[in-house]
Amino acid sequence: MEDKAEGGRSLIESILNLIDLISIYVRQQTKRTVDQSITRPIGNAARSAAFLILSFSLFSIAAIFIAVGLFLLLAFLVGYILAYFIVGVLLVLAGFIFLRQTGIRKPPSQGQLEERSADRS
Repeated sequence: MEDKAEGGRSLIESILNLIDLISIYVRQQTKRTVDQSITRPIGNAARSAAFLILSFSLFSIAAIFIAVGLFLLLAFLVGYILAYFIVGVLLVLAGFIFLRQTGIRKPPSQGQLEERSADRS
């Protein structure tokens, strides 16, 4: 004997139908939550990163053209050989300034390393 619920279905069929509805609802809510919490913010961040990369690429190309123009102006004013020399000296000075700003120091000597290890023990 099977118990029939409303609509002519058995109780087991109704329970299975309810489980299917619940699983569909949970999948739908999980997908919506993932879309709202993860997919959309990652998409917005990727779009922003792409536009930043494009902007800085354009700035870099513009800086190259400006540098070439300034070099040609300098070469016109003082001559090419002296212009190359001036640009080389400026680049070397800029490199030394950047090294000083980073605070890179020479590595410790073997004696200093031994003193540090002795202090720790």
